[in-house]
Amino acid sequence: GALERSFVPRLVHLSDLHLQLDWDRRSLASTGWRGAPGRFELHALGRFARFERARARVAKLLERLAVDEPDHVVLTGDLTALGAQEELVAVRALLAPLADAGRLTVIPGNHDRYVTSSGRQLFEEVFAPQLRTAWPEYAVSSGYPFVRLVGEALAVIGLDSTRVHAWSHLLLGRLGGGQLEALRRLLGDPRLEGRTVVVLCHPGPLGPAGVFDWRESGLLDGTRLLEVLQGQRVIFLHGHSHQRHWHPARDGRPHLI
Repeated sequence: GALERSFVPRLVHLSDLHLQLDWDRRSLASTGWRGAPGRFELHALGRFARFERARARVAKLLERLAVDEPDHVVLTGDLTALGAQEELVAVRALLAPLADAGRLTVIPGNHDRYVTSSGRQLFEEVFAPQLRTAWPEYAVSSGYPFVRLVGEALAVIGLDSTRVHAWSHLLLGRLGGGQLEALRRLLGDPRLEGRTVVVLCHPGPLGPAGVFDWRESGLLDGTRLLEVLQGQRVIFLHGHSHQRHWHPARDGRPHLI
């Protein structure tokens, strides 16, 4: 009932929507060298056909959410196929009912950075309200980690794994020492006391089989992340892998979903 809902926030976790433009009709030059790996996945590996109905599927998800009325929705990256501005604006428009109501938090995935030049943060421009932090003193890397407080019972912490300074940022992820140390300090903040704490990242530290997997997890400093999360009363949500899995909390490690 209403009393129970006031203490137990209802959270929906979505990931890897991969909304795409009509890339089959656009030249390879239109996405430059940064978009080359993504274009290879789209055309040679069949991703374009696999996500052809992404827009319709997102619309059906939103219809379901309108009925279920969760307290908050989190989206753990890869909202788009290549991160082109037109794609980002299109998916933001689709998510407008949630975003405009303040019930949406998003983080970027590697696909959301493919065609972004190093000097511009398109994702952050389009989704600025959904990335705004309540505690800016902890943000060390382009606004991350950020903290969003949802009601009195929930805190959502967003991380950015897309700032790898090498070609591998196009395929894998890394948080970096500065962001991990900021997360460690943040998790010790007494203002989190009494809240359910949810940490968001795009790739996870473990794949479906429970070990690091280059394809299904891909977080290069995942071991260091697990050290930061050890003994913390948090829930860790991620995407990147297209296989749903849940590694229950054990031996001081939090739930990995």
